[in-house]
Amino acid sequence: MDNSVVISAGKKLATSNSLAHEELDEYPNLLLVTNGVAVFNEKMELLPLISDFLNHYRQNHSDKSVQTYANNLRYLVKYLTAHDENHIGSNRDDCLLTVHINEIQRYFNYCRSDKDKNGESKQAISGKTIANRDATYSRFFNEFLCDPPTGYKLIRTENPYEHGSLTVVAKDTLINPALFSDIEALLRVANHEREKCLIQFMYDSGVRRQEVESIEQESIAQLSRRASKSIIEDDQTIKIPSDYVSMEIKGNKGRGREAKYRKTVVSKETINRVQKYNSSLEYKRSKRKWAGRTAPAFLNADSNPYTAKAVSKLVKKLSDRAIKLGLIKKAISPHKIRHGFGAMLLNSDDFGETQLDRLLILQQCLGHSSLETTQVYTKIPVGVWEKFADRKTGKPLKRHALMKKLKDRTKAKKG
Repeated sequence: MDNSVVISAGKKLATSNSLAHEELDEYPNLLLVTNGVAVFNEKMELLPLISDFLNHYRQNHSDKSVQTYANNLRYLVKYLTAHDENHIGSNRDDCLLTVHINEIQRYFNYCRSDKDKNGESKQAISGKTIANRDATYSRFFNEFLCDPPTGYKLIRTENPYEHGSLTVVAKDTLINPALFSDIEALLRVANHEREKCLIQFMYDSGVRRQEVESIEQESIAQLSRRASKSIIEDDQTIKIPSDYVSMEIKGNKGRGREAKYRKTVVSKETINRVQKYNSSLEYKRSKRKWAGRTAPAFLNADSNPYTAKAVSKLVKKLSDRAIKLGLIKKAISPHKIRHGFGAMLLNSDDFGETQLDRLLILQQCLGHSSLETTQVYTKIPVGVWEKFADRKTGKPLKRHALMKKLKDRTKAKKG
């Protein structure tokens, strides 16, 4: 192991145990390593891809960092050539030329596990160490193998790290937000204004499906009457543009499942659309059932509130319709709509001059206790962000402008 990574000028490397001696009797017992980096596997075979990468990497980094990167890459190659059926017996580090994203993720799962492939106990690797290895592999593929520097040939085009880190929990890593076009499709196939209002409100507020039932009609009416211009976060007032209002959301994820309140930011366009629906004859007829009680803002055809299950059922129904008509390609879920809110807020530059400003507001709006949880929204592929830009000017569209466009394009003919 001591000779597996050599970083020096003129260092003598013992190779008496190398398998090269089995095929070449004249193979020397000592090698003189010139100025640079040489990385070897357990058989003392040179790993050329990794060595080339680290010779380039070393130009701007310390030898300690080079050593760490070398070991991280060796661990991946060792796992693939010993445990992955697609790479067992692979020559040296050739497996890195064809390894698939799913195979790297399986390696990370193996690292997390306290059992090996045979069910025997092994030591699980910490999340911090796995993240460090992930960062190494990301740099290797993004800055060398799949996008080589000057003087190196391109020998791999498919990049497993094209969309960012692979080590975050799958549901967070694969953030796939509903886009404006997706939401517009759902609203277009909805037959009733109550359904259109609910979907737009979810998209513009970031509420969870189980929180919809607690949104009260009186709260919508109050917000429509006044213009709240700030959102409270950690006892400080963060100013928000006058095109939006601050709204309190009653969550249910506190300790002991007690109500946990937070503030979110909703555009006036959406609030006014919901208020207009709440003033319709259809809603007023449904509201009669709630005489003497506080009525929910969103009621279904039976005058009942939209429970979490009812919200999922509605979104699935509209999603299936939109797919059948060719308006969208993949199913939309309530959580994708919530992700869409996060992506839209981070891309709306009227919520702060920097991404950090918007990230702090988004943390409050989504009810995340840790900023780390919210930061997963920064990993959304660049191509997704471009969907929030105006097609004519290329400039990012502000949230309130998107909501006005959504409202104007999807007006219902009946209540």
